[in-house]
Amino acid sequence: MIANKVSEMENGRRMWREPFSEISFNGLFTDVTDFIQRNQVCEVDLWNKFVEQFKVQSDSLDKRWRCEYWGKMMRGASMVVDYTKDNGMYRILENSVKKMLGAEDSLGRFSTYSPEHEFTGWDMWGRKYVLLGMQYFLEICRDEDLKSDIIAAMCRHADYIISKVGCETDGKIEIYNTTRDWKGVNSCSILEPYVRLYRLTGEKRYLDFADYIVSTGFCADGNLWELAIEDKTAPHEYPVNKAYEMMSCFEGLIQYYYVTGIEKYKTAAINFGKKIINTEISIIGNSGCTHELFDHTAVNQTKTGYDFVMQETCVAVTWMKLASALLELSGDPCFADCIEHTFYNAYLGSLNTKRVAYTIFPEKHAPQVMPFDSYSPLVADTRGKFIGGYCSFHDTTFYGCCACIGGAGAGIIPRTAVMRNDKEIIFNFYHEGKVSTLTPGGTHLTVYEKTKYPTDGNVALTVYVEKSDCFSISLRIPDWCRKATVKVNSEETEVTRGYTTVTRTWSSGDTIELCFDMTVERILPPAGALNEEIFAGYRRGPVILAADARVTDPTSVISIRCDENGLADGQKVFCPEIPECLVCMELPMENGTTVRLVDYSSAGKTWSKASKCGAWLYRK
Repeated sequence: MIANKVSEMENGRRMWREPFSEISFNGLFTDVTDFIQRNQVCEVDLWNKFVEQFKVQSDSLDKRWRCEYWGKMMRGASMVVDYTKDNGMYRILENSVKKMLGAEDSLGRFSTYSPEHEFTGWDMWGRKYVLLGMQYFLEICRDEDLKSDIIAAMCRHADYIISKVGCETDGKIEIYNTTRDWKGVNSCSILEPYVRLYRLTGEKRYLDFADYIVSTGFCADGNLWELAIEDKTAPHEYPVNKAYEMMSCFEGLIQYYYVTGIEKYKTAAINFGKKIINTEISIIGNSGCTHELFDHTAVNQTKTGYDFVMQETCVAVTWMKLASALLELSGDPCFADCIEHTFYNAYLGSLNTKRVAYTIFPEKHAPQVMPFDSYSPLVADTRGKFIGGYCSFHDTTFYGCCACIGGAGAGIIPRTAVMRNDKEIIFNFYHEGKVSTLTPGGTHLTVYEKTKYPTDGNVALTVYVEKSDCFSISLRIPDWCRKATVKVNSEETEVTRGYTTVTRTWSSGDTIELCFDMTVERILPPAGALNEEIFAGYRRGPVILAADARVTDPTSVISIRCDENGLADGQKVFCPEIPECLVCMELPMENGTTVRLVDYSSAGKTWSKASKCGAWLYRK
C-alpha cells in the first residue's frame, strides 16, 4: 500500500487513527451487532441471490439497481464482522466473495448490465459498490492468496471502466453521461473506490482516473466541490440535491485529499459537512423531508400534510459515514456529535427489531421481513410506509437499498468510539466495555468502561498500563450537555466544551469519572421553520423522546411544563406498553397532569396505526 501523502506533508497535524488491538462493547451495541449478524450477515441464500444478479445481468432491461445490493451489504457486513471477529460470519462473507469472483465476465466486468446495455441507469453505481464491497472485505481477509485474487479482479474491473469512460475528446463516454439520473452525481461517486485502489496498488492510472472525476465537479450542470469551497450555497440549492449520492462524492473527495494533499479539497469537504449540519439535519439526526433529497430539512421538518416518505435510512447511514470521515479529517467534535445524534435516534429507530414482515405490492409479492426500515416519520405517522430502493427478483422475492446499507451504520461506531494520534487517546462515544491499544509512547494500554449510557449520564473509566506513562486522554463533552463534571482519581478537573483533555502520568488503577446532566430539555424548531409556533420536541441526553400511540396520542396537544431554560422536571419510569424501550419519561404538563414519552428509537414499532408516533409534538 502506498504512503499517505497527507501524513508525510503535514508533520505534527492532528491525525486520527484506529490502531486498536481490541475493542469490545456490551449491552445495547452488542444487541445491535448481534441483530445484524443474525438477521442479515448469516443469510447465505440472500448473498447467493445478490451474486446471481451479476451472472444473469438482471438490470439490463429495467435499468435498476440490483447491482448495488451485494457490495453495499458486503461493506457493512465486513465492518460489523471486523468488530465482532465472529468466525462463522467471516466464513459466510469469504464464501460470498469467492462466488462473486466467479461472477466476473470475460471482459473483466462485474456488472448486472450486459455489454449492450452498459453505462446506463445505475450501472456505474453498482460497479462502485462491487469495488467498495471487496475493498472493505480486504480489511478483514485472512487469506493472502484470496487477497491477491481480489486485488487482481478489482484491477481488471477498474481497467475496463477506464477503457470506456473518460474525456469525450479521447473517444470515451463522459462519466456524467453513464447514467440517466441525477446529472451524473451517482456515477461520479465511484471516485472513492478508485482512490482506495490507487492506495492499494500504487498504480498511477487509478489516480489519473480520480483526477478526471474530480475535474468534472461531480455533476453535468455545475461543480459541486467549488460550490462547497465558496460556502455560499446550501446543499438543497446545488444543481442536484440527491442527498445520498452527493455525500458519497464528498466521501471520495476526502480520500482524494489524503493522496494529493491539496488543501482546497479538505476545505470543500468540511464546508459541505458543516452546511449539512446547519441546514439539513432534523430532530432525529437525519436529512430529507421530501423522500431522499436535501430540501432544507431544518425548515421543512415540521411540515404537515405530506403523506409520502422522508428521512431515508440510506441518507442517515451515509451521513454517519461522511461525518466519521470528517471527524478523522478535522478532529472537530461537532462531527462526533452528529454521529451520536443519528445513531441513537434515526439509526436505531430503523432497526426492524420485531421482525415484522411487509410489502408495498401485496398483489405481487408475499410479505417479507427487512432488517431495516427505509423511512422514518417526524410528525405523527407510522413506520414502514415504503421500501427504499425496492427491486424484485425472478423468484418474486424482493429487497431494498436501506436494508443493504444498514450494517455500515453499526460498523462506524467501533471505528470512531475511541481514536488516537501520536499525542492522545480520544474518547468520542461511551459504551460499556473495554479498549486495548498502545499509548503514544508505545506502552500497552487497556481502558475499561462502565456505564449505562445513553440511558444514564454516568461513565467510569479505569486505566491499566504495563508501566506508568505520560500521555493525554481526551474526553468528548457532548454538545447537548449543559452541565458536566469530570473527576480524575476522585478529584474534579476543569471541563471544556468539545474535548476535555487530561494530560498526566497514568498508572494502573487510575480512574476517570464523567457525569453528564440528562435533564429533559425542550427543543423548539429553528427560526423560520414551518409551523414553528405549534411544535416542540424533547431530548434527554442524546436520546430524542417521542409520543407513541400505545402510550400517548402523538396527535394530541402535549404542553410540557418547562422552566425559563427549557428544562423539564421529569422522572424515568417503567413502560408496560413498551417494556423493551430504552427510556420512558413521565413529565409534568402545564395543565397539572403528566404525560409519558419514550425514546424515538423504540417508538412506532408495530409498523401500524396502533403505534403511530412523532418526535415533533403539538404544544398548541
